Amino acid sequence: MNVNIEFFDSEPLENLITCLNFKMDKVIFFGHSDTMTENRIQDTRRALKNICEISDVEFVTVSQKSLYKVLELLEKEVTEEMKAGNTCFFDLSGGEDLVLVAMGMLATQYKVPLHKFALPENELYLLTKWDKVPRIDEVVPRRELQLTLDDIIGLHGGIINYRQQKDVKSNLQDNDFKDAVGVMWEIANDSQKKWNGLSSVFKECIKYEDEYHRVRVSVKAMKQAMKRIPDIISVKELRNYLNRLGNQAILERISIDEEMIKFSYKTPNIRDCLLDAGCLLELHTYYERMESGRYSDCRVGVHIDWDGEINGREIDVENEIDVMLLEGVVPVFISCKNGRVNQMALYELDAVSNRFGGKYVRKELAATQEITPGYLKRAEEMNIIVDMQK
Repeated sequence: MNVNIEFFDSEPLENLITCLNFKMDKVIFFGHSDTMTENRIQDTRRALKNICEISDVEFVTVSQKSLYKVLELLEKEVTEEMKAGNTCFFDLSGGEDLVLVAMGMLATQYKVPLHKFALPENELYLLTKWDKVPRIDEVVPRRELQLTLDDIIGLHGGIINYRQQKDVKSNLQDNDFKDAVGVMWEIANDSQKKWNGLSSVFKECIKYEDEYHRVRVSVKAMKQAMKRIPDIISVKELRNYLNRLGNQAILERISIDEEMIKFSYKTPNIRDCLLDAGCLLELHTYYERMESGRYSDCRVGVHIDWDGEINGREIDVENEIDVMLLEGVVPVFISCKNGRVNQMALYELDAVSNRFGGKYVRKELAATQEITPGYLKRAEEMNIIVDMQK
């Protein structure tokens, strides 16, 4: 039996990386009580079982001050495993100095092979070579288990709440809808402020829809509504936008005369997208990243439940990440802002990303309007990459 022995790190990926790359039979963690908490133990145990198919996992609490006591516990575990005929490997990925020193000392004494993975590159380093002592890559079967965004969130104690997923952000493999998003993005890119105003017009039209989402609104009522919508200033301007959307088969049956405005949405998903100005930026960002081929998992409109339990009607803490991606083992959290960026937007992205993405997370802000130098500086300090969408 092949046994991986390592220090329990506060970064979940450090604890999982060897078992993602090698088919281990057992894992023994040595850790400090303030890091190896009960919740983190449960999350790690669940991940090793569900992702890596490893059920034999032990957690040993060690001293933070006494090297002698650490050596004593570590030697006890190693000798017991060797007596049972098992092959041990010391994993130095992550960890604290005291335990790493103890592993180095025992590795020489008992000829235990040492290795580590460098993250986020997922690169293996073999640290020892002794005659007649095989290293991990020589005796343990290699594998490449691919994590998902569900795995990443689960490793950090949360869960993705699919009940909150909006229809317009589901079933995104529809090529017709994908093409429609591209068309709408081209029109919106002429003026994002105007697009925001157009979205407000569609919201005003909700009360004039029938059950088939056909709109029939008087010009008089529309002019009254436009007084509350500063970015669309006239019925003429509205007609131009409706006709452009009609020419691209986004809207249908468009009719505008002196008294009445009529039109229909081609599909319910297109309607939902037009009603939410920010939705288009999220979908555009999602499709653009997905088509790059760099990511193994791509999601849009991800609702994260903080405690990992969907409580139904009970009050629960949740946050929505506009776009989430996974590049190798690196999670990418993207916040999409179709209006002005404020400090709260930066803080929310930073807090949620750090909580559920860990220390290797990449944080990005996709924005359509210019950001003030002060907020750009704050984003830089938070390691948030700003991507201006044009």
